[in-house]
Amino acid sequence: MELFVDNDEGYFAWLAAHPEGFVVNCYRQPTVSYLVLHRAPCHHIQRWEGRNSTRDYAKACGETEQALHDWAATLGGTATRCGTCQP
Repeated sequence: MELFVDNDEGYFAWLAAHPEGFVVNCYRQPTVSYLVLHRAPCHHIQRWEGRNSTRDYAKACGETEQALHDWAATLGGTATRCGTCQP
C-alpha cells in the first residue's frame, strides 16, 4: 500500500503501473468519515485538466482490494465502495 499526498507524478505513475489496482480517496489526513474505494481506472480518480489530484485529497493505492480494507481498518474504519466503478 502506498499513500500519495502532493505527489501527482508518483500517483499517476502508480496508476499506469497497476491498471488492475485499487485506490482509496481520502482526506489529506485520512479519517474514518471519508474513505472511498475505487478501481484504478475509475474516472473519479483519474487526471482532470487543471486539478491537482493529490493536493486536496490523498490517494491510498494497493494492488488488492483487501490491502486497502486492511489499511482502512488500521484507521478504525471501513472503505465505502464507489457507486460508479463498483470495486
